Amino acid sequence: HGVMSAMAKADKGLGPLGSLGLFQYFRLSHLPMYLIAAGALGGLGLLLLQGASPAPEKPLVVVVPGGGLTADGLPTLWVRRRLLEAADVYFDRKKSGEHVVVVTLSAGTPHKPMPLDPQSGYQVYEAEASARWLVREHKVPAEDVFEENWSLDTIANAFFLRTTHTDPAGWNRLLVISNAFHMARTMEIFRKVFDLPPFQHSKYSLEFREVPDEGVEPAVLEKRRVREAKSLASFREKSASITSMQQMHAFIFKEHMAYASARLMKDREPVDPVVAESY
Repeated sequence: HGVMSAMAKADKGLGPLGSLGLFQYFRLSHLPMYLIAAGALGGLGLLLLQGASPAPEKPLVVVVPGGGLTADGLPTLWVRRRLLEAADVYFDRKKSGEHVVVVTLSAGTPHKPMPLDPQSGYQVYEAEASARWLVREHKVPAEDVFEENWSLDTIANAFFLRTTHTDPAGWNRLLVISNAFHMARTMEIFRKVFDLPPFQHSKYSLEFREVPDEGVEPAVLEKRRVREAKSLASFREKSASITSMQQMHAFIFKEHMAYASARLMKDREPVDPVVAESY
């Protein structure tokens, strides 16, 4: 419209240029703009012909919940069984060309003190000990092993795995490995936590793999199974009204006596020493 108006003025003697001269002036003065536009359109066409770059493949996340340490800071026998399975899955899937990472969970347990490393004198986190076992004993590459060193129980295992790793990283395919005595509660808790909105990316896909209760003494295993059943019933009752990650956060830090500061109002209550052997 601006070009035609200027040309009309020139024809009426209102401008120093005739219509043809004005048109040539306008065309030359805007030549860089035309070249830029042509280049952009050409580049768009090239992208359409070649196709956009594919999005990076999302890895399978093999998850090993916390399950206790020996007095010298090594994974217990039943946790080692979880780690063996995790390593087997890792290498099997890698051979098929799949992207795989392993995440070990847990700082420790509120049921007994954290052990000290006999060489360094520092306390040992469960996730750290499990990661070290994977790297040193099973030769899983360290760059594919991640740790979550915050949680003290299975509920926070799931919560901190999601808030520390899977939500920020956009990982949504999980394979959770645990022992038979621990699996029912693990499945219930992980399904609850990973099905809560809001979702940072797409919804989660969860699989579970059970391994034998190797290394747990029969008397200890019997008592642990009873405790597991009670803990599962308690979780179902307390989590029934939780419908979001915000509410789960509030439950963990206001009501859960492994994390809520209200626990500091009284001394820690001891756990059955037989049951404590399974933590």
